Amino acid sequence: MAVDSLEQLEAIYETRVSDAARLKETDRIIPPYARLIEASPFAVLATAGPEGLDCSPRGDRPGFLRVADDRTLVLPDRKGNNRLDSCATS
Repeated sequence: MAVDSLEQLEAIYETRVSDAARLKETDRIIPPYARLIEASPFAVLATAGPEGLDCSPRGDRPGFLRVADDRTLVLPDRKGNNRLDSCATS
């Protein structure tokens, strides 16, 4: 079945977000999420710019991705395509 409108989508899904889903929202890296991030062998780095979006897979042994503070992740630079999409320019 194709969904062609917001009304059709709302008829399929409940419009009220569950309390459990809402409680997971945060504007910073909380300790449980930090432990999960640092234990993960895989991450996807997404960037957005004037020319669109890009998602780049990153991985290594658990611990390659570190939480520096509640708003900063640190991941190692790896040899890649040399596009520099994820490097800050300011």
